[in-house]
Amino acid sequence: MIKKISLTIISLILWTNVQANLEGYDNNEIKNFINHMHTKHNFNKAKLEKLFIEIIPEKRIKKFFKKAPERTLTWNGCNKKDKNCTNYKKLFVTKNNVRRGLEFWLKNKKDLQQAYQKYGVPPEIIVSIIGIESKYGTRTGTFKTFDTLASLSFGPNKGRRSNFFKTELINFLLMCRENKFDPSSIKGSYAGALGQPQFISSSYRNYAVDFNNDKKIDLWDSTEDIIGSVANYFKRNGWKNNQPIMSKIIYLESESNFIKNESKKSYRPKISYSNYQKHGLSSDISIEPSSLVSVIGRKEKDGNVYSFGHKNFYVITRYNRSRLYALAVYFLSKEIRSAKSRMERL
Repeated sequence: MIKKISLTIISLILWTNVQANLEGYDNNEIKNFINHMHTKHNFNKAKLEKLFIEIIPEKRIKKFFKKAPERTLTWNGCNKKDKNCTNYKKLFVTKNNVRRGLEFWLKNKKDLQQAYQKYGVPPEIIVSIIGIESKYGTRTGTFKTFDTLASLSFGPNKGRRSNFFKTELINFLLMCRENKFDPSSIKGSYAGALGQPQFISSSYRNYAVDFNNDKKIDLWDSTEDIIGSVANYFKRNGWKNNQPIMSKIIYLESESNFIKNESKKSYRPKISYSNYQKHGLSSDISIEPSSLVSVIGRKEKDGNVYSFGHKNFYVITRYNRSRLYALAVYFLSKEIRSAKSRMERL
């Protein structure tokens, strides 16, 4: 009885400290959250309260989530005089990224091959993801993840996606318990993305795998787990081995307006190739007439270029929903694959 009373007193003291320290936070929501984690997931209330007490306000988050000034975001079509234009290709498909990607591939050749054999995802795709997400593991984030997710769920950075971040906070705590991580020491991106592949907590729990069989899943320092987890993510989202990502569209000038309008539609492949053939469009590779494709447009230096997007292109957008992101993964992977082929011919 004395022990129970003591724990109650400690809990009350901790909760008083939580309320005193968390300026700009919704204390009632935090209390409800702690009760929920205790009741549904059997978390220790005092330990959760301690995590909230130790939150250090992070002013940088607001800067990252602040609405950016209007800019033109293009694949590769910025003019020199256009100061408010971001050239996405030049951000990621660089000589440095290709060189480092090749180095990563050679260093981890065995694990990449094993992942390919198990999941059917080519090494160059896995390497490109890691390169784009964390510069091959050199930038995994400096924000305390618990503090970040708490601020986005209940605090000064709470916005319209607060319920999403609250769900991620739940998954983060469960992920830490499942992998014996200290939730107060984990760091990630300003939005809570974790490790070299930058998985959010729910993705970590659903897609990350123990690829080296050491009874834990480490997406920061275990290259085997990182490679296997990226491959598993793609496989689980529908990646098809030995199937195209994009293919060149051959078309008549008279179909320019049609193809331009088609490129503005969803990049989810929903229209049969045979339907596009009726409009005089054809691919530079052999495609079954019943295959579903989309039209992907991009702006290059010489003008607009159009390609068919296949199922695997859409799968890349399940990792990041941006069309430009998928283009970056695809073209970086092609450059890395070419660099490896050139090296092997020497």
